[in-house]
Amino acid sequence: MLARRRTRSRPLLIAVGVCLAILSTATGARAADPPSRLVVATSSPIDTLDPHLTLDTRRAGVRRELYDGLFRWQNGPLRVAPWLAQSYTVSEDGRVFRFTLRKEARFHDGREVRASDVVYSVERVLALKRGLAPVFAGLVSPGATKAIDSHVVEFSLSRASPLFLALLPELAIVNADLLKANEINNDWGRGWLQSNDAGSGSYAFKQRSSTGAIVAARFAGHWNADWPAKPVEEVEWRPMIDPEARISALLDGKAHVIAGDYLPDQFRRLRQAKDVSLLTSETPRVFLGLLHAGREPMKTAAFRKILAQAFDTARFIATSMEEGAAPLAFPVPPSLATPPPSLARPRYDIDAAIEALAKLKTPPKELTIGAIAGDPQSERAAVVMLDGLVKLGLPARIVSEPWPVVASRMGDEKQMYDILFLWRGARYRDANNWLGEMFDCDLFGAGNASWYCNRDADRLVKEARGASDARTRRQGFEKAAAILAEDQAALFVATAKRHVPYARSVKGLQISPVGETIDLRSATISPPVAQ
Repeated sequence: MLARRRTRSRPLLIAVGVCLAILSTATGARAADPPSRLVVATSSPIDTLDPHLTLDTRRAGVRRELYDGLFRWQNGPLRVAPWLAQSYTVSEDGRVFRFTLRKEARFHDGREVRASDVVYSVERVLALKRGLAPVFAGLVSPGATKAIDSHVVEFSLSRASPLFLALLPELAIVNADLLKANEINNDWGRGWLQSNDAGSGSYAFKQRSSTGAIVAARFAGHWNADWPAKPVEEVEWRPMIDPEARISALLDGKAHVIAGDYLPDQFRRLRQAKDVSLLTSETPRVFLGLLHAGREPMKTAAFRKILAQAFDTARFIATSMEEGAAPLAFPVPPSLATPPPSLARPRYDIDAAIEALAKLKTPPKELTIGAIAGDPQSERAAVVMLDGLVKLGLPARIVSEPWPVVASRMGDEKQMYDILFLWRGARYRDANNWLGEMFDCDLFGAGNASWYCNRDADRLVKEARGASDARTRRQGFEKAAAILAEDQAALFVATAKRHVPYARSVKGLQISPVGETIDLRSATISPPVAQ
């Protein structure tokens, strides 16, 4: 019986063995498959991983994924909501904020996030004097932030400010122990953090490739376990300065998302592509030409107005921007401030500009027009400006450079361009984002890259910034903005929505309502992108 049973069972055993072998091979293949990776083709190199050195929207995506803040901007409805902070209280005078941290929050090395890390992060920002530091100026003083216990931190503000909570999403909390252990010559760990990670965010830094791409892996130990069923396991930010290269990467399946702005014909190609979608955000943003008012001939308002007359705004918008873009009357997006009816936009008029220039008797000086390499709208605006200057008989040249180089020049009075065209998005949702940072008389080279100063506008901005009543704040900001517009503090060109092209294989993608960053926590992809 036993022999007979074995004989009869042999075909079955062979069949089962074959099935197990096939199953084993398939399982092995799946185990060898790389994790799902979402590739973002960026318009700018990511030159630093240090979250406290930058505040611009171009490099904010990596910071947002690798680092958490006490608060975070969220959609539906738009609000700034507690994140690392579980709860908070505010004193009656609005100057003392006390936050209780989530006890389950961990850094990527497994250590819990403590109040002392928040204190260290604040002191580090203030000491480095970069990133959020100019915005904190006059609001958070060194030594004024205290750890009450391991999970309670207290901010004592220099003055009450309705802006404070809106700034907290940009305060990246870093692992103090990790950075202190890697300090060199009291650099606050700045050198080490160029290629390392000290965060607690949804993704942890994994590697930087020889081509400058940054790869981060999902942090499964993140305190917020609200991930989709099949979350993105890895994210790669792949720098591609050429906008056509980014578009081709998306159409060819080599990228899932492409960053940057595009020209109308490029958008038409993207809209017609069957495997591409566009994510649109109403985030407030303005396109403008910064004018170096710290040197001749831009020091005089009369010359700045001549430049405005020589820039063909209508032509630029028609040839360079998506449908829905609108000319801008003054520095603040229309959703946050309304220009007075009496304020007139500069009209393109070469003849009037030539006549005004003759009266100034301005000596010829070659003007440098800055443009951001890889930003077709910045580069197109530079060409439109050059055309106007040629018609005026003024010598000029265009200098197009990658964003990290441009950003570095903006902090140096001697290296800054005479004219620079760029988008300015919202780092927080308040008119101060454009007025109190870009034109503050006390922030030359640290936010104010124009070296422009108008004390009347400055006073109005500071008064509005300190007001708690929303109507009073708005009125003060609008008066200041009107002064800057009348004085032609910059070339105020246009406002438009933000569009993010992405592959239809991506689901759940969101744009942060402030900061223009892509929120990847809720995203899924299928199938994997080509490597």
